[in-house]
Amino acid sequence: MKKIVFAFLCFGITTAYADNCDSARNTYDDIYCTNKIYASADADLNKNYQALRAKLNTAQRNTLKKSQLAWIRQRDAECTDSNRNSVDVQCRLQTTQERNGRVKLEVRHKPPN
Repeated sequence: MKKIVFAFLCFGITTAYADNCDSARNTYDDIYCTNKIYASADADLNKNYQALRAKLNTAQRNTLKKSQLAWIRQRDAECTDSNRNSVDVQCRLQTTQERNGRVKLEVRHKPPN
């Protein structure tokens, strides 16, 4: 039981320390913060993708799905090293934010069916 409590305390301290993304102190903080921002950007993209999907008819949804899957393959190819051993999170963040910008524009300008 003491080990579990100690593990939670360590995790809490590490998380609290790393959560200060305004002044990351080391590489660990940089990676943690970039991953945190990426997760948020990915959630935004998924939300906007679903909003756009809701405005489309069946044929348009199929086209959107194919487009999104092609984009995911391209993003993964661009943001993963040639051995597929590591992912460039900064690259994924940037490409996700760019894609989200395009999807958001479509949501704004597409009238509902």
